[in-house]
Amino acid sequence: MHRSIASTAAAVVLAAALVACGGSDGDSNKAAATKSAGSSGATTSGGQQTPDATPGSTTPSSAKVGDTLSLEGLPGMGATGNNVQADITLTKYEDHAKPSLEAFAAPDGQRLVAAEFTILSTGDATYDDPGNLGAKVIDSTGKVYPGKPGIPTAGDSLDLTMILQPGDKTTGWVVFNVPQDAKITAVTYQMDSLLQTNGEHTGRWTLLA
Repeated sequence: MHRSIASTAAAVVLAAALVACGGSDGDSNKAAATKSAGSSGATTSGGQQTPDATPGSTTPSSAKVGDTLSLEGLPGMGATGNNVQADITLTKYEDHAKPSLEAFAAPDGQRLVAAEFTILSTGDATYDDPGNLGAKVIDSTGKVYPGKPGIPTAGDSLDLTMILQPGDKTTGWVVFNVPQDAKITAVTYQMDSLLQTNGEHTGRWTLLA
């Protein structure tokens, strides 16, 4: 399955789900400090809990807001080149985010949280991915919540059809629905999550209490 087909299809499905559900679910300078993220166990979406979805399942756990992790996509799937790589920075996190439109609000009993990422394509191949698909947040019990289409009042979201040529950089937010009383302890990001189905190369940022 070609990367661009998978990415476009995912973006269409996610956008359609947002319309159907009313949004209830669902500068070129390189960052200085860069860490390398290792492989992880599989994670699951929708707030489901599995043994591999515990807060310690991704590495390095020492990364925090403001840190940059070097991640990899699926090798050989770019339009040109063989290495799909990016430096990804979790630039900001909002534990009580506000939606820019009511359609993006969390449903009753839940709240909206948001994470802002800066993504710099460092490989020799195009990084083509739905912007919100690889982002997840994890709560203190190990439950995982996926990103959804939506724009917070804090700023623009990552594009649903994000295409970064080598050297390109983008910054944007991803929003998440979580239970009202959930304590979010970590944010994760995985490139090409539709194709890396075992959770490979997932970066994790631990949120300070």
